[in-house]
Amino acid sequence: MRPRALRWLAALALLAGSQAGQAAGYPDHAITWVVPYPPGGTTDVIARNLAQAMGPILGQSIVVENKAGAGGQTAMAYVARATPDGYTLLVSDASVATAPSLYPSMPFDPAKDLQAVALFVTVPHVLVVNPALKANSLKELIALTEKEPGKINFSSGGIGSPLHLAGEALRLETGLKWTHIPYKGAGPALMAAVSGEAQVATPSLPAALPQVQAGKLRALAVTSPQRIALLPDVPTVGELGYPKATVFGWVGLHAPAGTPPQVLQTLAAAARKALQDPALMERLKGQGAENAYRDSAGYGKLVTEEAARWKRVVQEAGIKPE
Repeated sequence: MRPRALRWLAALALLAGSQAGQAAGYPDHAITWVVPYPPGGTTDVIARNLAQAMGPILGQSIVVENKAGAGGQTAMAYVARATPDGYTLLVSDASVATAPSLYPSMPFDPAKDLQAVALFVTVPHVLVVNPALKANSLKELIALTEKEPGKINFSSGGIGSPLHLAGEALRLETGLKWTHIPYKGAGPALMAAVSGEAQVATPSLPAALPQVQAGKLRALAVTSPQRIALLPDVPTVGELGYPKATVFGWVGLHAPAGTPPQVLQTLAAAARKALQDPALMERLKGQGAENAYRDSAGYGKLVTEEAARWKRVVQEAGIKPE
């Protein structure tokens, strides 16, 4: 072989050996988790609980940084461009599956530029109405919207937000006829339903639970596959005859594409061990979250399936982000 080719092969071997050595010693310094939303929300709270639990298992501190904006794109792009060494990771949610359909011209591709690490938990949505609305069941709500189509307002955290998509999935399956009003965030959307400015919403369970328990909102159905222990008397949409309206959010971890498999395995194993801690799970259940651990392959499969599902919803509902 020519000397130049030999030098090139030697360099590749050296690089591969260096990466393998780094992966074998992983982690040897602090890890950064990037949350795509402001502090205090469901994803942020769950991420901080997992970071606190996984840090001691990995033997390094995990620093949580919040990079909100553009429906999660700001954080996704930041991590996609990071060095694939396992030290800059994305706290991922359903936006990794919905973004490609909502924003087809993104400067990066979540499916190609991000690698699933592990799924932590799932979080259901709940269909709630203002107590003044004369609807005590999903059936009554459907009848009410058919009687006065467009007069009932449905609030969401913005066009293409998880609240909006959960509502659209339900509307497509049930034929609900309402007027969609997008707000700037899940918090204002929920408060609109509480105040009566809107009458219907489909927030995440952790966000809605205090308002439901206080009697400020009425829960008609949960979108989880099974009933929720925190709301045992509230039926699932599947029980009510609309299994295709089953929707759940989730919180997991993604890494930049090209991250060594050994690093992914180390992180996934730490997540699995952390989620076996009864004290941690008690805190997470208080947030309405359920242990749904999957490793890299399992989580990647879920994202692929959900991306196909949400593409159909976005197309059928004619959703076009602002």
